Amino acid sequence: MAKERRSIGEVAKLTGMPVKTLRFYADEGIVPPSGRSRSGYRLYSDADVAKLDLVRTLRDAGLGLKVIRSVLARDMSLAEALRLRLGAVEAHIVSLRQIAAALRAALRSEPTEHDIRRLTMVTRLSQEERKALIESFYEKVAEGIPIDKQWMREKIEASAPRLPDEPTPEQIDAWVELAEIVSDPTFVESLRVNAKEVWQRGLDVDRLQAINTEAVTAAAAARAAGAAPESAKAAAVVEDYLAGLAGLGGKDRDPRDPTFRAGVRERFERQDPRASRYWELVGILNGKHPMSGHVADWRWIVEALLYRIPAPTRPSSI
Repeated sequence: MAKERRSIGEVAKLTGMPVKTLRFYADEGIVPPSGRSRSGYRLYSDADVAKLDLVRTLRDAGLGLKVIRSVLARDMSLAEALRLRLGAVEAHIVSLRQIAAALRAALRSEPTEHDIRRLTMVTRLSQEERKALIESFYEKVAEGIPIDKQWMREKIEASAPRLPDEPTPEQIDAWVELAEIVSDPTFVESLRVNAKEVWQRGLDVDRLQAINTEAVTAAAAARAAGAAPESAKAAAVVEDYLAGLAGLGGKDRDPRDPTFRAGVRERFERQDPRASRYWELVGILNGKHPMSGHVADWRWIVEALLYRIPAPTRPSSI
């Protein structure tokens, strides 16, 4: 017994698809009819109808025709296609939640132009695009400087902003400020100056990071004890820090040497305060990186060091 063949009109009634859509799928090769009548009209088999039902279901689930074509051609399994769609749906849900949070934040009071700009900054980028912004920032800082690629990758992973599904107003503000900082060419250039000094001189970066960590740990303890940056306790923290810095670069330098101390002061004087603020904002967003919890301690060290090492006296012009 020959298998039943249906006209395009009958298939349209069975599947609930318009004839125009069926013709489009046929012309595009997605579900072409498996036969023709003597008059040249399209005829569909039961298998064709089953494929059309699958196409309709996948389209209702939001899959594109490219993915559907791959499923029908067995280049992609149905499970893979659905997982792909699920990921897209979940990402869209996260995006909508973030937009809702930004709208709530903007409506805390009468919205201003600043609130609209903040809303735009939150909604226009995906998580991957936010990470790409940080990657671009580090690439600009590292351009032409022999920075270790693995070290830079770790920094990117540690500081890529991860806006929660439902961010707080503080986190929305933090992301907006962070995006503005890393997009500022003057900030990029200030970090390039420091990066050149570290990497072109061949300093031990891991050791430098350990020295900085020891310093902020000591500063945290001193601050907790109520020590001011001008105190004797602060002077001890600074001298220990200077001793550590003197041992970098493979040179046995005397941390008491006036030229060495003046050089350290000069570097601290030109430090961009946005570098500390950067990690503070990362902490608000991610709450993970060790430096994000020591921003105030580092500022205390800077103040203590500048107090401990007086600025060079300029000769009088009189």
